[in-house]
Amino acid sequence: MTAIDPLGARLNAIVRRHLAARRAAEGVGLALQRLEQQKIDTARRRVTPARRQVACRHLPESIAAILPLDDSLAALIAEVEDDLAWQQNVNYSDAAMNHPGYMDNYAYAELVGPAGLWPGDDFLMGLLVLGPHLHYLDHSHPAPELYWLLTGPSDWRAGSADFASREQGEMIWHPPHKVHATRTGTVPLLALYIWTSDVEQPARLVT
Repeated sequence: MTAIDPLGARLNAIVRRHLAARRAAEGVGLALQRLEQQKIDTARRRVTPARRQVACRHLPESIAAILPLDDSLAALIAEVEDDLAWQQNVNYSDAAMNHPGYMDNYAYAELVGPAGLWPGDDFLMGLLVLGPHLHYLDHSHPAPELYWLLTGPSDWRAGSADFASREQGEMIWHPPHKVHATRTGTVPLLALYIWTSDVEQPARLVT
């Protein structure tokens, strides 16, 4: 009999429930299918070298903001945040982002993936935190990407479209190589992201 990982089972159930409620939206069905294939509820959880970034100072405010959306998810993130390997894209810097202090307000951590608590099969799922008043410039990557906005509002743009305000709880799909950008307002952004395949190549800025 396969052992159940209680933490993995909780995470799997929460994310699956929200994805299933929006299955008809673009990309959500694929993300749900790929998540189910990872079987994180029965996968062996790993002990990863925990690492924090300066931007993690925004987590308490962001986790509190998740409570109206899903208090069980807020509790789970609070439980694991100190165990995660928070990191930054090697292609980014304050100079590249044209924003002094950008890197002190940006970080991400894998929940599922090479640096995550659970392994992934060409699949990533993790958390992105951005501080207030940031412009995450145009970038792209080969991986198809789904964002679930755990806080809000924030502004998002894809391709040549204008920025549009998106609210807490919304899901945003980016096909492979789709150029996209994000702006935060007065509150930090915490989002759950899923890369469904082609995860080895990191995002790169588009000039």
